[in-house]
Amino acid sequence: MDTSKSIPKWVMKKYYPRFRDTGIRQGWWNETNPIVAGISGGPDSIALLWLLVNLWRGKVIVAHFEHGIRGKESLDDALFVRDLASKMGCPFFMERAPVPKLRQKGESVEEAARRLRYAFLEKVRKENKASYVAVGHHKDDLVETVLFNIIRGTGIRGIQGIPEKREYIIRPLIEFDRSEIIELLDGLKMSWRVDSTNLEVDYTRNKIRLHLIPLLEKEYNPRVKEHIATLSRQAVGVVNQLEAQAEKINNLLRRKPLPYTMITWDRKVLETLELPSQQLAECIRKQQRDLSLTTLSSNRTELLVKLVRESLNWRFQWEDKIEVCADKDFIAWVNWDMNVKFINTSIDLGSQPSGSLFWNGWNISWKRLNKRFQTPKFGSHQCRLLFDDKDDVFLRIISAKNARKILGQTFDFMPWWSKQGWPIFILSCKMWWVPLHGKGGERRAESRSLDAIQIKAQYKRSERM
Repeated sequence: MDTSKSIPKWVMKKYYPRFRDTGIRQGWWNETNPIVAGISGGPDSIALLWLLVNLWRGKVIVAHFEHGIRGKESLDDALFVRDLASKMGCPFFMERAPVPKLRQKGESVEEAARRLRYAFLEKVRKENKASYVAVGHHKDDLVETVLFNIIRGTGIRGIQGIPEKREYIIRPLIEFDRSEIIELLDGLKMSWRVDSTNLEVDYTRNKIRLHLIPLLEKEYNPRVKEHIATLSRQAVGVVNQLEAQAEKINNLLRRKPLPYTMITWDRKVLETLELPSQQLAECIRKQQRDLSLTTLSSNRTELLVKLVRESLNWRFQWEDKIEVCADKDFIAWVNWDMNVKFINTSIDLGSQPSGSLFWNGWNISWKRLNKRFQTPKFGSHQCRLLFDDKDDVFLRIISAKNARKILGQTFDFMPWWSKQGWPIFILSCKMWWVPLHGKGGERRAESRSLDAIQIKAQYKRSERM
């Protein structure tokens, strides 16, 4: 804090202690790198900017996103914020975007505006090597969000409301309510802009702010906002415990991902844990967050829990080409977009005694060995196959699904969803090998020494995602 600034005593008494304590708790108070402040021009963001500039000691960068929704009114907001940033000696960055035209499928204008705004703020943060992005959400926003989520049926996670900190996003005003913010600006004789869309009752959140909360305060309890904020803090504690438990359980369930899967659970381990349905649902939600997937509704989560607990082979569409698939041994999150070109490959070892190629996510190499052998060898990532140099020798790489017709093998040790992309190496229709499983076989027994080919196969999951 710059003590040379003239700060009213009433600000230091009423606002500074809570602002400082929030900053310490959120981890940014002693930060030496800049903080980007997302400033819309409304009272919340103007109060945020004043408090950061006057009570915090670091550099503040002002970022304004113009949504292209309210025409001239929106442009005037941008000019207002630009001029205020100049008066306060803050660098100013602005971006304009026609939000209604940039909506994604199934996305509301509000959701699109939020997505684009935060993407802009993150860009400004990175370009200026800032540690945090500060936004102006306050206690009333927290209460409105909790009620909004209860109405939507988001469960206990929704009761958390707005997190006071998430990664680099901080909310320094979360301990102040709207009336305190207006009181601060009035006392400082600072003006602000009014977003006319905040008064439109077509939006559910505005209805909650303008009608539901005043009704609850008047007819039921004048301290209802304080109680909801307390409930939110309690929910945060409970959810953190659930999150920690789910992480421990998922670590027990996860095994090394099988080819063409995002995450693989061991079904036998899951059965031994005998998890209650609610806890299993938390593990599924945790997996969803780790994979950054769309949140399932409560009904669909219940359906997936039922499948996990009661069914054997099944597939459950999560979103687009992402499914959860199961067999007797595994439950896997599968991205079918990863399985694009399943081609059969034939290599003439006479003309190509060594080489390498990339086949559907697998790095494959082969090399003819100088020494002769009597027995083959089958490993998880490499093998040694034998052949008679008098014959035309071809190494075929085909999927397990197609290999079944040639070898008469069902490959029951493989999950059903991976058979179309798991490679089987067949040498002149006499010997075969399955990578990872270390399984292989001979089409005929040999008692004499034969030439050999060494094959290596490594699945490169990162190259498929």
